[in-house]
Amino acid sequence: MTDWQLGRTFTSPQGEIRWDAFGAGPPIVLLHGTPNWSYIWRNVVEHLAPRHRVYVFDWPGFGSSARFAGQNISWDEQARRLPELFEHWGLAAPTVVAFDFAPIFALRAHVFHGLEVGAFVFADAAVIPPFVTDFSRLARENQGTMRQLPVHIAEGMIAAHLAQTTYRPLDPEIFEGYLAPWRGAEGVAAYWRAVARYDEDLAAPLVPRLAELSVPVRLLWGDHDAWFPREKARELAAALPGAELRFLPQAGHFSPEDNPRAFAEELLAFERERPR
Repeated sequence: MTDWQLGRTFTSPQGEIRWDAFGAGPPIVLLHGTPNWSYIWRNVVEHLAPRHRVYVFDWPGFGSSARFAGQNISWDEQARRLPELFEHWGLAAPTVVAFDFAPIFALRAHVFHGLEVGAFVFADAAVIPPFVTDFSRLARENQGTMRQLPVHIAEGMIAAHLAQTTYRPLDPEIFEGYLAPWRGAEGVAAYWRAVARYDEDLAAPLVPRLAELSVPVRLLWGDHDAWFPREKARELAAALPGAELRFLPQAGHFSPEDNPRAFAEELLAFERERPR
């Protein structure tokens, strides 16, 4: 399933958001991270849709959603999109699956904007600083230099960074699916704009609030995550009383890509087990 397209549009204050929904049943909302897009969920959706209504979208500045100079895609602004989308979809307290940096957006929406959530699943999650990779930190701190790089060199750097995300090398066609939004002058500019907004200071206030979460929480983690290793998983689990941590076999940081069946099976088991 490499031909991935989102067929619906929601107009937000930061431009059009592309989204779609699949299947029927209790709702699950899948939130992608960075530098990926909703494409990472395509194989997970196949396993969930027979039992759930599954919502996916691209954050502003990512994938097929609007991307433009001057767009506010700061992590506090991204958090404001979730209440808007939930209202548009008519959702009340769905399960939210947040991957990579998306737990920051989801938690800020829940803690600071009152977003009702039935349960959280955090996957390979950036929540407790520090978590920005060395390459991304270097790029963020040297934006002027990065924006002057020739496009083909910038694309090569982005590709090399993406290549570290999976347990095994991706099929070239699949890898191109991840790289496609960042290709060309427009894509490279969008990538540097996203990196410029990486701000661990917006995650830090969430850390002391983690123990206050009153909804069920499950943690899923690639057992070979090279970006956020096992120590980060255990650190987050320790900060979330009652949250069970599950490691996914033969999976790197992009665990939904590496092992979508195991990822989906863990979600389905969590949905069956948790109280209603």
